[in-house]
Formats: sequence, C-alpha cells, structure tokens
Amino acid sequence: MSRPKEHGGGQAGPPIAGDPSSFPIDAELSRTLVAANRMATLSTLTAAGYPYGSVVSYAADDVGQPIVLISEMAEHTVNARGDDRVSMLMVDMSGDGDPLGNARLTIVGRIEMLEQPGDLRNRYLEKHPYASYYADFTDFGFWRINVESVRYVGGFGHMSWVDADGYAEAEVDPLSEVAGGVVEHMNDDHRDANLLYVQVLAGLDDATDAKMVGIDRYGVTLTADTPAGPRMARLPFANPLTDSDQARPAVIELLGEARAQASS
Repeated sequence: MSRPKEHGGGQAGPPIAGDPSSFPIDAELSRTLVAANRMATLSTLTAAGYPYGSVVSYAADDVGQPIVLISEMAEHTVNARGDDRVSMLMVDMSGDGDPLGNARLTIVGRIEMLEQPGDLRNRYLEKHPYASYYADFTDFGFWRINVESVRYVGGFGHMSWVDADGYAEAEVDPLSEVAGGVVEHMNDDHRDANLLYVQVLAGLDDATDAKMVGIDRYGVTLTADTPAGPRMARLPFANPLTDSDQARPAVIELLGEARAQASS
C-alpha cells in the first residue's frame, strides 16, 4: 500500500479555499486521532469466522500501536486466542454536525499478549487510572495490536490507506491537547476574526459567517457560509509550530495579516 501524498487528501464538493496543501498528511492525522482518543471498537473473529465488535479502552505506545487490558473471560479474548487478526475503529466525536463528516480510522493488524508489559502498563494506567483496581487480577492481561495498515477517513470524500511504516514514523500533532480549546475560544469569542480570515486570506469575500473547525501545527481549518453554500477554507501558518504554546501567537499573527491586507 502506498503512502499518501505529502499534504491533504481527496475531497467531494466545492474546492477548499485558501491553501489545502497545508493540511497534515493522513499518517499524522491518524497518529493524532489515536493519541487523542481513549475508547475504540475492537473487532475480532469468532471461531465461525464472523467479525465480533466490542468496546475497549486503550492507550498507544511510542509508535501508535494500541495497548488494551482485557479479561480471559471476555469473548474478544477468546476470539483473539483463536485468530490474532483484528481491527480497531476510532472516531473523532468532537464535531457537532453530521457524524459521517467526522474523522475516523480503522487499524488493521494482529494482536498479541504482552507477557512483560513493563512501561506500557504504566502508560495504560495513566490514561485509565480506574483500571488499577483490576489490572493485577489473574484473568486480565495487556495486549498490543501490531499495526499492519490504517484506513483513514477525514470526512466526505477524504480517505486513504496509510502503511505501517508511514504510520509509525508520523508524529502526533503538538497542538492536539489544546486544539479543542483554541477552536472553542475562537468560535465563542472571536467569530468576527474567523470571518475576516476567510474573507481576506481565503478569498471568500462574500462569506457571511465562519467557524473554526480545526487547528494543527501547519495551520487552521474553517467552514464559511456563502451565498453559494458552505465552503471549507484552509489557512497555513508562516512556519510549522513545534509547541502548543505557539498556537495563540500564530492565530494572532494570522489575524494581523488579515487586517493588514484588508486595509491595504
């Protein structure tokens, strides 16, 4: 399976305004989505060959491979001992629109029990401290899904396969832990700035309203209301960000650029 192109992905509908080439690659989007979530749907194969889905908690190791803590009495564990081929579905539930427009991914790989989980045990319990109550029960064990490929879907018309090497080598976005707060703040308190962004920097001068829907190391993503219908816009930062503390100054710098262009 080929690695996706450097930035962006396929799309349906009107072209994205601004600079769609500044989108993160799908491998980065995949790693960030896996790091941000805590729950997933694990699908195993029954003895009769049917897929069996169950909800599990997970944490990710240094290369994004999910670690789960499961009981020997659970049906998915029985299935995994019979056939180690599994898949795991994660969904970004932060959006408030059509859920089919939300990002999601499916990891395909093989699951193995970790006889000596070591630091991965601590990593899991840091993300799921309530599990410390039963983590040492004799019928529970830590298992890892060894990723073979990832199917990433960024929304309508945006999808690709990411191979195991591309997924492992990609980095989690450094803004992932603050992105939701930045987006909420911009939409609650600075809707006028969002509108100026799309009107001036994205060229949607007839836009009547705009909403920020994402921010990452490379730029911001917005949706705009226009007379012709909704449009998506992508605006790049001058340079990729390396730390979450750089998010606010970068957004302010974009606003300064928009104001300067509007007054020229």
